[in-house]
Amino acid sequence: MTDIQGSLSRGGIVHSLHRIFHPRSVAVIGASSVLGKWGQMILTNVVAGRFPGRVYPVNPGGGTLCNLRVYKRIQEIPDPVDLAIVTTPAETVREVITGCGEKGVKGVVIVTSGFGETGEAGSALERDLTSISREKGMVIVGPNTMGILCPYSGLFATGTHTRPRKGSVAFISQSGNLGNQLIHWAEQQGIGISLFVGSGNEAMATCSDYLEYLEEDPLTGTIILYMESVKDGRRFLEVSRRLNRRKPVIVLKGGRTEAGKGASASHTGAMSGEIKSFRAACRQAGLLEVSVPSELLDLSAGFSSVPLPKGNRVGIVTLGGGWGVVTADGCNERGLQVPDIPDAVVRRIDAYLPPFWSRRNPVDLVGSQNPDIPLIAMEELLKCEEIDAVISLGIVGRHELVQLLLRSTLEVEPEIQSARLSQMGALSLEFEKGYVHRMADLMEKYQKPVIGVSLARTQDGTVRFLEGKTYAPVFYPTPEDAVSVLASMVRYQQFLAGC
Repeated sequence: MTDIQGSLSRGGIVHSLHRIFHPRSVAVIGASSVLGKWGQMILTNVVAGRFPGRVYPVNPGGGTLCNLRVYKRIQEIPDPVDLAIVTTPAETVREVITGCGEKGVKGVVIVTSGFGETGEAGSALERDLTSISREKGMVIVGPNTMGILCPYSGLFATGTHTRPRKGSVAFISQSGNLGNQLIHWAEQQGIGISLFVGSGNEAMATCSDYLEYLEEDPLTGTIILYMESVKDGRRFLEVSRRLNRRKPVIVLKGGRTEAGKGASASHTGAMSGEIKSFRAACRQAGLLEVSVPSELLDLSAGFSSVPLPKGNRVGIVTLGGGWGVVTADGCNERGLQVPDIPDAVVRRIDAYLPPFWSRRNPVDLVGSQNPDIPLIAMEELLKCEEIDAVISLGIVGRHELVQLLLRSTLEVEPEIQSARLSQMGALSLEFEKGYVHRMADLMEKYQKPVIGVSLARTQDGTVRFLEGKTYAPVFYPTPEDAVSVLASMVRYQQFLAGC
């Protein structure tokens, strides 16, 4: 889509993003064999990530890289090129962009820095690149970006060689460095990604363009944003409000303080708006604002993995009383109710627990070793009409503590049969696996979320993705994390109900 001068319109930019995120061929301009240079990091990531299309390294020296022929200029490549990734020095980028236009390239990711973030001279060069690209019908991502990740098209084109699994969370970040770090953490926590874009200086494609693209992207269900500035605030508000009615948008605003404003201007060229106005706009659009990067991941894990609660009434199942108390307090402090449970539910759970259990919500399992009881209690709460969501505390994670017990036992009683201890360890591990699978099944059956809190900080990540399951159980390290995520999900559901 173009306007009458032939340059790309705003709608044309959004339309062209599909070819950038799902290219059939990629040229890496400035490709290098020097370890640690951007041209080396990007090229090796694209190739090692097994991009299924054609890859063309470009460098004036020619030769071969990664067993691929190196072309001296992009114009020499005999086949069409959908996407060019530029890593050459700033003073060469104008010539490179001109060459891309001559080649008929439709999308360019400019990794190179040294533009608007450096002052007026850099800004003038940035405007020049944008003018050339518009005339040639090209879309620029960046400049001053750490790249893009497109798991569904097999394109991993960032300096950090992180390759998260395919999922439904899209991440747009005006800071490439922070974005890459969070994507790496997302991979470790099991969060599936549909798209990552380091938007950089946003000389051409802006955050609003990416949001408008994601609005119609069938692969994306949740969007997280890291922003330091807003270009065309009115359009951003219109797009985000419309998008947020269909897909939750979670945003972290950088530059909220005077120190942060100065730092953001120095590394992205951003001039931050007043935080009060920004927060008012977020509330108006129903966006979920967070204050620290880890919350972006916590909320994206919850929103992308479990069903939305239909209300704010929470049932709590806890292995011990203390966690139940602090969780109930946290719920009340965040606008969540912890209602009494009906006598009929109490009686059914009563059949499995000793007479001194709490007989109320939170359901205190008093450290019971019966592996059936946690599942029974969780399902009783889920089937209860007075409960909209369940927080499960301390059931998963016991295996790690069992392992410590078995190790100590073997140290002080070497005559004990190690096979017996191994069997006990295997049984505890099998129980946890079964519990996680059952959580997924019960969420699908009752269409209510279960938010887990692990007894130990395991290496299994926040999201326990299960092949073939509609939902993926989530486990946070603390009760306050679980409560915060659930409260945000309730707030979003209330926003949808009021639309």
